[in-house]
Parts: sequence; structure tokens; C-alpha cells
Amino acid sequence: MKDLLVVQEQYQEYPYPLRYPEDENKRLISTIGDCLAALNHYLYCGKEDFKSGFRVLVAGGGTGDASTFLGEQLKNTNAEIIYLDFSKASMEIAQKRAEVRGLKNITWIHDSILNIPKLALGKFDFINCCGVLHHLASPDEGLKILNDSLSMRGGMHLMIYAKYGREGVYQIQNLMRLINSNVHNKTQEIINCKALLGSLPDTNWFKKSKELYHDHAEDGGLYDLLLHKQDRAYSIPEMYEFVNNAGLHFVEFSMLESLLLLESKNYIRNSELLLKVKNKDVINQQAIYELITGKITKHEFFVSIKQETVASIADLDNIPYFYYNTSYIPKHAYDYIENNKLVAGMNVNFSFNIAQRCNINLLLCMSEYTKYIFKNMIDGTKSLQEIFDAIRQELNRDLSDELLINEAKIALTPFFEAGILFLRHKSIAPYIDYAAEKL
Repeated sequence: MKDLLVVQEQYQEYPYPLRYPEDENKRLISTIGDCLAALNHYLYCGKEDFKSGFRVLVAGGGTGDASTFLGEQLKNTNAEIIYLDFSKASMEIAQKRAEVRGLKNITWIHDSILNIPKLALGKFDFINCCGVLHHLASPDEGLKILNDSLSMRGGMHLMIYAKYGREGVYQIQNLMRLINSNVHNKTQEIINCKALLGSLPDTNWFKKSKELYHDHAEDGGLYDLLLHKQDRAYSIPEMYEFVNNAGLHFVEFSMLESLLLLESKNYIRNSELLLKVKNKDVINQQAIYELITGKITKHEFFVSIKQETVASIADLDNIPYFYYNTSYIPKHAYDYIENNKLVAGMNVNFSFNIAQRCNINLLLCMSEYTKYIFKNMIDGTKSLQEIFDAIRQELNRDLSDELLINEAKIALTPFFEAGILFLRHKSIAPYIDYAAEKL
């Protein structure tokens, strides 16, 4: 309990991340882990409309990024959002942000997630818990409490720190514990830390990798990163073990950057070595890629109380659509195939930019029907059945659904694996592309 009070005191004095409520008048911070389009695809088989008494818990809501974004998306539904945090200062910032946006669908609770069993909050269909569990004395206890709070169809989006990308951080944390061993004033701790950072040699691991940590310019970010008193991280195998021990099922990583970094083609050029790696199970493959890249600083991912929660391409009533710039990617792919006269059997690198965030390079595997699949995805409104029917009509061929499902898998799997292509049931209305507003 003493450790919990120390952490609580930190976030009371330095609410994190730093947010200014008036900024809600000019932008909305969106996160893919709280995006209804992603939740629907990964956790509810593409069939959740979020209108039938959907209940959300933001466990450790901080200064309100998740509660604000979820509140904005769900403001015209009967969904209920519970915000919970043990820092009153952080909660007050989150409340002011919601007030600026006119959000009335959030209930505010000032408490710790460890007290959830005593609060009688009921069960939740979705829980967000990002940047919290790794600061508990027992993250396993915290995750079990959250698991016990899920409904029978419930899922979560979690963020925990990643071990290898934060190696330099932990060296500085250890160093500052030595320097500040007799310092009990946070302001002085920060002054000492800033002085230390200004004199680091080029050989220091944190200095070598400082481009990975861009959120410590202000005092709260600096303290959270380098002076935290309770902070642990997980390798990918440890992350899976953490999830499994809680009785949950890992669904998928949510961060585009992590999904791309965990691709074998980014690292291993030797075909014999690559084959050996690919013969390993998924967890060990990802563990290898995490060690190779060395730059993953956090794991953001979906988990579920159920198995097989991801929308399926085998359900022909599902609509495939790109969340980022819905029409741009399939049109760009179709034009690329046409302009380069690509034919079946060719595998080519396909590059494009999304939401001004990053350049993506995927392997496009060509079949006889690839360009027609992309052509019929441009407006983002056709179900797979409608896409297949359009292909049959245009080519005047009696093509089976089974054949076209396999063709769609070949064409679209790289985009699913990159986390930029989703499925929604045709009964679900299109989503707003909030990613374009992401800071």
C-alpha cells in the first residue's frame, strides 16, 4: 500500500500526460486502441453497434485521452462510460476536457483499480487500461481484477511497457536512484535529473536511443519516464504469459508501428535462417523480432475473455474497409496494378502513406482477380458478397465464393496484418476516420 501511495502522490503532483482542456476546441486526440472501428473488428466479430447498453470502464483514466475519445464516439448512443483514477488532479483535467466537448456520458470515480471489487460497478463490455498495470506492486493482481470485471463478451485494450526498447530508461532510473538516494523533494529530483541528462556522454544507452522517448520535455513527462518509483516492463513472451495467467486470450497488437516492426522481412535476408525462424511458433518469432529491432518501447494490444473474436473474411456479409483514408489505399493499389501492368504470379513491393504518419511497404501478391478486388473496395461500402458478385458480373465468369475468398485472403492479408484494414458487418454504419486528427 505504501508503494501505491507513492505512485498516487506522483500523479497528483504531476498529472500525466500533460493536457490543456481548451485544446479540445481545436483537436481530438484519437487512439486506435479505443477506436470503435478497431474494437468492432478485433473484439466483436465485426457485429457490435455499441448502442445496446454498451458499458465501458477506463481503468486509470489519467488526464482523459481515452475517456474523451470514447465519450466523443459514443455520445449519440446509450453507452455508459466509467472513468476511474486515483489522482484527483488528473481526473479534474479529464473532466474539464469532457466539459469543453459537452460530453454527458461519463461517470467519474476517484479511486484505485485495486478497489474495483468493493465499488460494485457491475460488468463491462470493454475496458481500457493503458499505462497503469506496470506501475502496480502486483500487475497480475490488477489484471485479474479487470478480468473479473468483464462481461461474458468483454474485451480490453491494454498497454504495458516493453523491456528491450526501454533499456536505456532503466539505466537512467537506476542511476537517478543512486544520485537522489537522500533527496525527498520531487522538484530537486527533477533538477538533478536534468543536470545529469545535460552531461551524459555519447556512449550512454539512453542518449543513444533518446529518439525513442519524445515525451519528457515537461517535468511530469520527465518524472514519469526517468524518476518513477514503481515501473516494470515485459518482453513479448512475458506479455503473453501475463495475459494467459489472467485467464484472458491475446487477440492482436493495436499499434501500427509494432505490427510493422514485428515483420520478418524487415530484418532477415538469409533465406535459410528465415525459414528456421518461421518454423517457430508465433510467440518465439515475435520474441526474435523484438530483440532484433530493439526499439519497441511499449506493447499495446487487445485481449478478450472469449476466443475467436476477430471479424472473418469468410463471412461474406462483412464489408472490408481501410480505416485510414478509406478510398485512397484501394484506389492507389488498383491504379498501381493497372499502370504497371501487373499480372498473376507477380509479387511486388507496394508503398503508400497513411494519415501523414508513416510510409508503409507491403508485399502485394498478384492473382488474376487482385485488381478487381481493390477496384470494388474503393468506396468502402460493398460487402464481400457484393464485391464477389461485381467481379463475376464484370468478367462474366461463374466463379465460386470459395475461390474468391481465397483470392481475397491472398490480396488482403498483408493489410490485415499491418492493422490498417478492418471488417464490419453490413448492418453496421461506417465510422468516422478520427485518425486523421491524431496528434
